[in-house]
Amino acid sequence: MARLPKSGIKYRFPDEREVTLAEIVASLGLKPLTKKAQSEIRRRLGSALAIWDEPYTALQTQDVGRSLRARAKELDHVASLGAITRTGFALERDIADGEQVVQILMSNPEIGTLEAAHEYLRNFCDGAGIMASSCRAAADGLESSKGRPGKSIHGWYDEFTAVLLDLCKRNKIEPTFSIDRSSGEAAGNLSQIAMAFERLLPPQMRSGKPSTLIKRLGRSVERLGRRPLPGKPSS
Repeated sequence: MARLPKSGIKYRFPDEREVTLAEIVASLGLKPLTKKAQSEIRRRLGSALAIWDEPYTALQTQDVGRSLRARAKELDHVASLGAITRTGFALERDIADGEQVVQILMSNPEIGTLEAAHEYLRNFCDGAGIMASSCRAAADGLESSKGRPGKSIHGWYDEFTAVLLDLCKRNKIEPTFSIDRSSGEAAGNLSQIAMAFERLLPPQMRSGKPSTLIKRLGRSVERLGRRPLPGKPSS
């Protein structure tokens, strides 16, 4: 099933409330970053964060299409209230409902007269009719498009990893990563940098466990086409 095409937000700011980017760089013993370099890293991390999809928020085109058609029917009922303001055939129930609404509108000081109440109701119901047609057109558009498959919820980690690899290159550090067989902790230069930089991520985006961190790094490094030799497991 295709996911709803993305629109709207394309950028999210790294979370520096717990620790700042400059503080992380200093704690790792890396070369200090210029303001321009810091801005570039924030931009890249922000773009990566914007790619992230939580699996429970992924909307499907079929679901949205059904919702739009349901809303169109609701708007049709609203538009039917305007039957009393138009000539031609109309259901007795729609006319009766419209008469009651007109009486209430006339009691509003800003409307006041029967003619003004009819005009107000007619304009409102015409707008509802247009909205109903728009909802149906939007549903048709979604159903006729193929859409795109949903991205992996970890696809954003590639750009995150690319930032770390560039930092390693800038500092002439071998980007190694592995699991210490004795402690079960993450080992290697890239692992340590990744753990520190993940503090800039919202908690739900962090790896959580050393094994998860290493798997993420391994997959992203492979996808990025950079295959540094993983550090040998520590004894």
